[in-house]
Amino acid sequence: MSASVSNILERRRTEAGRRGLGRALGLAAFLHVLVVTLAWALPHLLAAPPKPVEYVAVQIVPAARLGVETPKPVPPRPALEKKPDPKPPEPESKAPVLPDPKAKKVAKPEPKAAEPETPTSASAPADAKPEVQGRAGGTAAGLSLGAAVAGLDNPNFTYGYYVDQMLALISRNWVRPPVGSGIEATVHYRIQRDGKITELRIVSSSGINSFDLAALRAVQASSPLPPLPRGFRDSSLGVNLIVR
Repeated sequence: MSASVSNILERRRTEAGRRGLGRALGLAAFLHVLVVTLAWALPHLLAAPPKPVEYVAVQIVPAARLGVETPKPVPPRPALEKKPDPKPPEPESKAPVLPDPKAKKVAKPEPKAAEPETPTSASAPADAKPEVQGRAGGTAAGLSLGAAVAGLDNPNFTYGYYVDQMLALISRNWVRPPVGSGIEATVHYRIQRDGKITELRIVSSSGINSFDLAALRAVQASSPLPPLPRGFRDSSLGVNLIVR
C-alpha cells in the first residue's frame, strides 16, 4: 500500500516538473518573439513624420507698375561764344632821321682779288676698301666682292641693293690668310626670310685649310644679314660665293 502511494507521488512530481519546464520554455519563446517584434516596430513608430513642403507665393509685378523713374535727359551745355582776338597795336610812325652833312664819309675797302688755289691730287687713303658693286639682275657672273664672285640659285631675285649690302657685310669680315695668289674656294649658304644664314659649307675647297676656314668665318660672322626683300616671294635664297 505504501509503495503504490509513493509511486503516485513520484508521478505527480514528474508531471509537475514537466509542466514547469514547458511553461518556462513557452515564456522564453514569447519573450524572444516580443523582443524581435519591438526591434522591428519601434523605429517605424518613433520615426518623425516628414515635414510638409512649404511654398512661398511670389507675384511678379511689371516694372511699369512699380513706378520706376526714367532719368531725365541732360540739357545741352550752352556753346561758348568766341571772343574776338585783340588787334595788335599799330606801330608808331617814326620821323625819318636825316643824315648829318658834317659827318665824313667812310671809304670802303676795295676787295682783294681771290688767290688761285693750287690743285691737289685727291689720293685715296691706303687702307680704304674697294667699293662693293652688284648688278640688279643678280646673275652668277654679275656680283663682285673685291676678289670674290657670288652666284644666286634663283634668277627671279632682282634686288641689286640687297646683294650690295650682303657683299659689303661679308667684305668687312673677310680676312685673307697670308697665302699665295691664284687660290680660291667656293662657299655655299642659304639666307632665310629673317636674314639668318644656314646650310653654310665649302662646296669647292682651296686645298688650304686656313683659307677655307677664313672664308667660312667671314660668312658666319655676317649672320644675320638684312631680311629678304618683301617683294621676294620665296622663303629663302641660296648663294654660291667664290672667295679668291
